[in-house]
This record gives sequence, C-alpha cells and structure tokens, in this order.
Amino acid sequence: MNWRARSGFLVATLAALACDAAAQTSSASYRGRLLGVFNAQTGDPIEGAEVLDVLNKTKALTTGTGTVTLSFLPDGGSMIRVQKIGFNPYANVISISASDTVPVTVMLTPIAQTLPTVVSTTARTYISPALREFEERRIRGHGKFLSEEQLRKNDNRTMTDLFRQMGVMVQCTKLGSQCFAVSTRQGSRYALRGGGSCSFDVYLDGQRIMDERRNLEKIFVNDIGGVEVYSGPASIPALYNMTGSSCGVVLFWSRER
Repeated sequence: MNWRARSGFLVATLAALACDAAAQTSSASYRGRLLGVFNAQTGDPIEGAEVLDVLNKTKALTTGTGTVTLSFLPDGGSMIRVQKIGFNPYANVISISASDTVPVTVMLTPIAQTLPTVVSTTARTYISPALREFEERRIRGHGKFLSEEQLRKNDNRTMTDLFRQMGVMVQCTKLGSQCFAVSTRQGSRYALRGGGSCSFDVYLDGQRIMDERRNLEKIFVNDIGGVEVYSGPASIPALYNMTGSSCGVVLFWSRER
C-alpha cells in the first residue's frame, strides 16, 4: 500500500473513530438523564427519596441536592415510582433515549398529619357532690354548659348576657329589670303571661325555685360555679324532669369559695 493509500485509510479510520466517540458521548449523555425530587410545599430538595424501576426492580436514592441519574433504567425507559416516608408517592413512565435528555422534576406532596382530637375527660375535683355530678354531665355534653372557669372570666357581666351568648332565648320585661330563659314551645301551663313563650324550670343547688330568684338579672355570675341548660324533655336529666312536659330546665350550682 503506497503512502497515498495509507493516508486515505488513516483519514477514514480517524473519521470512524471520531464518529464512534461522538456516538458514545451522545449515548452517555442520554443514559445519564437527571431526575430531581423536591418538596411540593417548600420547594426544598428531598434527600434519600427512593427512585424504583417498577419493572426491573432496580433503584437508586436521591442525593443531598435531591437529584439522581437514571442510568440504571434500560434504553427506551421504564415505569418509575418515587417514594419517601412522609410524602405521597409518585409514579410515571420515564423515557430514556437520545431525544429525551431534559431533566425530570418530581414534586412530592407531604402527607397531612392529622392529630387525634384531644378530649379532656378529667373533671375538676370539687368537694360538693352536686358540682361533681355537674362536671360528669358537662363531660357527657347533652345540654349547654357554663363551667366555673368560663363563669369566673365573666364575673362582671350579667347572667342574662351569658345566656344570650350561649344561644338561649331570653325574654325580658319592657324595663329589662326581669329576664327569664324561655323556649318557643306553646301550650305550657308555665308560659309567661302575654308572651306565648314557655318559661324554663329553674333549679338552684337542686331545689326548684318559682319566685323572683328565677330572674336572670338577679342571679350574680360571681356566685355561680356551674350552669346547665336543657331545652327539651328528651335531654333533661330524669331527676329534674318532674312532669315530663317541661319546656326546658336551667340548673344553677353555687360556687365553692
């Protein structure tokens, strides 16, 4: 082979090697396609997220930058699953080819942590058996209640105001000097004159009162340690549902000093 032939062969060989190197470079480029995993709420990278090839069971973990190369996936691509404790998993098909080189971004949504509702079942310790029973009924919650803590915070207000705040209907005389808890039930022999509303039965420390002491304006908040309101016969404790036809019952309990 003369020098011209040798020269031509050498040029052709070098060109082939160059093409092969370029092909290898191109191959390496798409084989190393990047995937980044980030927190959908904060945008922070997620380290240690598992990227699993669902079909072939190979996997890799993201680095501190939240990224991983997909070189472990086969040519053409595969179905992947991205998962991390505390986040909702993500699944999708990822392509691996010379025409698919754009980095893939995955945003994982944190799983909402629902804390169990904290319900206090510890009743305040009272000396009075009546107030201890009040606390037991208050925890069961079948009526409307004002605890001693709530009452102490409102010592300077009237009982009329507190009843209205509880959502209890209150009927007052024109001058506002007498106010009573009432319901809209009709036909009761306890109906207030001229109103058509039905007056609640009122008990103070377990004893029914039917005189002026029923007047909410005369019941001082700072004297009371507990209030119970029952708006219908079905909810009234049996001990205080004497006739079975009451429009409702209000129980006041004196405060322990």
